[in-house]
Amino acid sequence: MDKAAKRIPFVVIMLGVVSLFTDAATEMIYPLVPVFVAALGSGALILGIIEGVAESTAALLKLISGIISDKIGKRKLLVLIGYIISSLIRPLTGIVSSAWQIVVVRMFDRVGKGIRTAPRDALVASSVDESIRGKSFGFHRTMDHTGAVIGPILAIITLLILFLGFGFKDSLLALRWTFVLAIIPGILAVLTIIFFVRESAPSASNSKLFKFSLKNFDANFKKYLLTVILFTLGNSSDAFLLFRVEESIKKSGAVIDIVNNIRPLHDMISNFGDEAARANVINILFLPLIWAFFHIIKAIFSTPLGALSDRIGRKIVINIGWAIYAFVYFSFAMLVFLPSNFQVIATFVLFAIYALFYAFSEGAEKAFVADLVRDDQHGSAYGLYNFAIGLGALPASIIFGFIYSYFNKIIPGFGGTIAFGFGGLIALISMLMLAVKVKEPGR
Repeated sequence: MDKAAKRIPFVVIMLGVVSLFTDAATEMIYPLVPVFVAALGSGALILGIIEGVAESTAALLKLISGIISDKIGKRKLLVLIGYIISSLIRPLTGIVSSAWQIVVVRMFDRVGKGIRTAPRDALVASSVDESIRGKSFGFHRTMDHTGAVIGPILAIITLLILFLGFGFKDSLLALRWTFVLAIIPGILAVLTIIFFVRESAPSASNSKLFKFSLKNFDANFKKYLLTVILFTLGNSSDAFLLFRVEESIKKSGAVIDIVNNIRPLHDMISNFGDEAARANVINILFLPLIWAFFHIIKAIFSTPLGALSDRIGRKIVINIGWAIYAFVYFSFAMLVFLPSNFQVIATFVLFAIYALFYAFSEGAEKAFVADLVRDDQHGSAYGLYNFAIGLGALPASIIFGFIYSYFNKIIPGFGGTIAFGFGGLIALISMLMLAVKVKEPGR
C-alpha cells in the first residue's frame, strides 16, 4: 500500500474539525447540566429521563438518516442539516424555566445529531482505505474529544468572566448565559461544513427508494447489534458520573477545603454570599474542570488505540474497552466509601481510566461495523448500529436513574452504589457475548 493510501484524507480531517467545534459547543453545556437540573429542583430520575429520551430520539433518526443516505447516494446534505439543527437548538437550554423543558431542548438537539451521525460515519468509512479505518475513526474521535476539552475550558472562562468581570452573583443566571454563548462554536462548525467538506462523488442511488429490511444483513452483524444493545443497557448517560461526583464532593466538602487553602481562589470565592452559595459556585467550576481533564485523555489515546484495532483485531480492542468500563463503574459504586480527602484524587484517577474505555472502544466499534457489511450498506449499517445504541439508551438511563433515586430513599447514599454496580455487571456479560457469539472477518 502506498503512502497516500495510509494518509487520512482531507474530508476526514475537515469532518474532524467540524466535530471539534460541535463538541466544544456541546461540552460548554453538558457537564453543567447536573448542577443546572439540581438548581431547578430536580434529581437523578429526571436526569435519566432527559438523557434517555434525548439519546433514543437521536438513535431512531440515525437509522432513518443512514437508510436515506444510502438510497439517495448523498451524505453531506444530511450532515449539514443535522449540524444546523443542533447548533441553533442547543443554546436554548439557557432559557428554560423548569427541568422538563430541558427534555424538549435535548430531544431536538439530538434530532440534529440523529440526522447527521450515520451519513457522517458512512462518509468517513467510504473516504478511507480499509486498512486505516480504525485509525481514521480514531482520529475523528480524537478531534471530537479535543473539542470536548475546549468546551469545558470555555465554560470555565465564560463563568469566571461573568462572575469576576461582570459581577454576577446569581450562579443560575451565569449558567444560562454560558449556555446561550455556546451558539458561537456551533456556528463555526456549520461554516466549516459549507466551505471545506467535499463529497467526492455520490454513490449510486437505489431505485427502491427507502425500502429497507434487516434481511439484507447477515446473522453475524445482527449478533453484533444485539451485543451492542446489551452493553448499552448497562451504559447509562455520562451525566450520571458527573451527578455522582457532584453528590460526593458536596457531601465530603473536600473541594471546598482545597479552595479555602489556596489564597487566590479563597479570595475569589469569598465574594459569593453565604457558605452554601460559595459551595455551589465551587461545584459549578469543578465539574467542567474534571470533564476537560477526562477528554484530554480521550483525545490523546483515541487515534493510536483506534489504529491498534487495525493491527490486532476489533474484538479484542473493544473487549479491553468494555473491561475498563466495568472496572470504572464498580469503582464509582464504591466512591462514597472513601475518606473525603481521597475522593477528589480518586475522581480524577477514575475519569482518566474511564477515558481509556472510549479510546479503546469507540473507533474500533465503528470500524467493526464497516468490516461486517458491504460498502453500499454503510449508511444503513451505521444507522442500525446507532439505533441499537439508542434502543438500549432510553431504558438504560431511566432504569439507572430509577435505581439511583429509589435506593437512595431506602438507604441514603447507597443508590449510586447499586446503580453503578448494575452497569458494571451488564458490561461483563456483554464482553462474554462479544467473545463467544460474534465472528470477526478474516483481515
